[in-house]
Amino acid sequence: MLSAGGRAPTFELPALVDGERRRVALSEYLGEDVVILAFYPADFNPACDDTSCDLDELDLFTMQKDVTILGISPDSVYSHRAFAERYDLKIPLLADTAGEVAERYDVAFVDDIGQRLLERAVAVVDHDGVVQYAWSTGDVTELPRVEELKDAIADTGGDDTAFARYRVGYAHYTEGRRAFTAAMGEFGDSEWMLAQSDFQRAREAFDDAADRFDTAVRFVDDPALEPIYDGSKAKATALWQAADWLVESASAYASGSGAEGQTLRDDAEGPLETARTYAEPPDPDERWPPERTDVVRGDHETSSILPDESEQIDTALGVDIDDAVASDGDETGASSESADPSSEPEPVTAEADGTASGDAVDGDGRESEDDDPKIGDEELAEIQAELTANAPDESPREGVTEAPTAMVDAPPARDDATDGGNASSDSETGTDTEKTRDGESGSAEDDESAGENGDAPAELELTDPTEGSDDE
Repeated sequence: MLSAGGRAPTFELPALVDGERRRVALSEYLGEDVVILAFYPADFNPACDDTSCDLDELDLFTMQKDVTILGISPDSVYSHRAFAERYDLKIPLLADTAGEVAERYDVAFVDDIGQRLLERAVAVVDHDGVVQYAWSTGDVTELPRVEELKDAIADTGGDDTAFARYRVGYAHYTEGRRAFTAAMGEFGDSEWMLAQSDFQRAREAFDDAADRFDTAVRFVDDPALEPIYDGSKAKATALWQAADWLVESASAYASGSGAEGQTLRDDAEGPLETARTYAEPPDPDERWPPERTDVVRGDHETSSILPDESEQIDTALGVDIDDAVASDGDETGASSESADPSSEPEPVTAEADGTASGDAVDGDGRESEDDDPKIGDEELAEIQAELTANAPDESPREGVTEAPTAMVDAPPARDDATDGGNASSDSETGTDTEKTRDGESGSAEDDESAGENGDAPAELELTDPTEGSDDE
């Protein structure tokens, strides 16, 4: 058997992996995991009985992070399949039928009757491909020394291994950062399906990054580097959690449930706030070790993938879309029945504050009292007469600003949309009941038009996703 300190010979063999036949190379795992090479004499060898086999204890190492076990014997992949099914083994089983790998690792031998056999042997190979532990025996009934293996795995690591793990984690983190940034922009633009897909990609990348950063923490020897790795893990974990909530939020918005979407968006604010307390993980390709001693954000630091007050992204609906659609169906449907299509609409311009230009009226039809100058009744009548004479029949009202919405075909009507104009209709006779506003007479449709524009429908306004939180 090769001794500790030497380089592990590389190889590629046919194998049974998770019940599937494929080829496996040692290089697939180097740099990623600590690899245990477990050579054993044969499938169903004398160390096996009805309930257990010689690889059972090694199989338990599959539950440990960053450890891969490869079982190697002279048997075929077909024999390996029966062996794995019989004892419910999860580790990959490699078929060294030609004995070439056994020769390279110096574990092949010929017994006293001329049989070519394989020693029982174990080698622990680190991330750099160096053998850190080696053990072998010619007794086919003797099993590996599990406690020695545990110690060897615990000792395999160091700053170089931790840095290699951090580098892999940083690559995943960078991928997650790109996807998360794109998703936040799509979320603010109400591109719900795109946002959901990119948040999902970000979630997976941040999860992988957190796992690699965690390994770096466990392997590092230099205590000065531990806060860097630990803080990077905490930030990646928080962003993974936030992306997970935002996937569900985007899905709810896409299905038209604004209230549920906003609730889920609010749930994401907790982990987002945690993520804001950490700076970006240091780039491993720049100066290393970094000048800073941790990644806790200082008061002077502003760089982040998360939006701040100067980068507001609208992600909160101002109204519940479900209620708005229902309200729109009830109120606009009722008012449309009272409108006379042959009558001329009164030109009204919707102002930004939701009131109409001209005579400002409040909810009960009375003129509102403020300091702004008002146009007299006679002057207003002249302007309206001139506009009416010049306006063609059935032309759309000029100057009316429609409130846009990205979520429904028609903007949701407010509860006081019809009350503001004091319009009423006789449903039995079909005739309009005349109303008087400050001494001026008009048709029911005139008042209805004023009501619709006097209180503009609530628009689906979006607000900053970080509103109400302390930004960086």
